[in-house]
Amino acid sequence: MSNVIFRLGLVGYIAILLYASLWPTPVDGGGFIWWVTSEILKFCQSIDWLNWLRYNQLEVIANMLLYLPLGIFIVKFFPRAPFWLAFISPVLVSVIAEGIQRFLLPARYSTVDDVINNAIGGALGVLIATGIRRLRKPKR
Repeated sequence: MSNVIFRLGLVGYIAILLYASLWPTPVDGGGFIWWVTSEILKFCQSIDWLNWLRYNQLEVIANMLLYLPLGIFIVKFFPRAPFWLAFISPVLVSVIAEGIQRFLLPARYSTVDDVINNAIGGALGVLIATGIRRLRKPKR
């Protein structure tokens, strides 16, 4: 049952990742995503210890959170993959997505910072999933 849930989660995640990465116009340029972003920023401004958060910081956090599940899914579905390969896979996915934005989607903005933030999120996902897997492994 948990494998079915993970597979459904993977399908949903891939759809979100493709939408966020390959939509022809910036996803935060209006509509639902912009509304959600605005509401998050308003909420943060109303809390003393979060009122430092502005759009640029929220974008960094969102990029990291977008790629965190990728690291988790890589470890889950490729448990025998070498750690270094699991670690760099989110970087490769991000470089491909940002390259497509740069060369094929002229309305999108592609930056090295996005690749770095995506890579950090993916690496955190790999570390979290690897740590959980090691904690769950029976001791000999």
